[in-house]
Amino acid sequence: MDKKIYGRVSESLPATVVNENGVELHVIAVDTAGDGVNVLCDLYQRDAIVPGGNFLVGGRPVQLSISLTLPDGEGLDAPFRAKCHIAFLRRLSKERCMIGMRYVDVESQSLNRLVRYLKKSAGLNEAHWPI
Repeated sequence: MDKKIYGRVSESLPATVVNENGVELHVIAVDTAGDGVNVLCDLYQRDAIVPGGNFLVGGRPVQLSISLTLPDGEGLDAPFRAKCHIAFLRRLSKERCMIGMRYVDVESQSLNRLVRYLKKSAGLNEAHWPI
């Protein structure tokens, strides 16, 4: 899914990233789009997510899992899960970083929840949504 179709939602949401070693890290998702998500983390979390700052390990991209809950605006929350590769790493301050993650595998139900969240956040009327 292309982020240009639905845009990017800049809303802070609690998220959990699981690295390749199975370590769970609690971060904040700050930008959610159709093609990926940006997360804020501290230096310890960054080092666990991006070991040594390398996006490639053994010649292949580092693969992570992310899960977060997408609010639907009606008091119901929808879980979203995806496997991701790292798109970028940016140091924001002495102790904070932003990591851009691009989705590489999203299960069908999670994709539907993501599309619904992005459309509602963009203010699109559900009656006009394509099937």
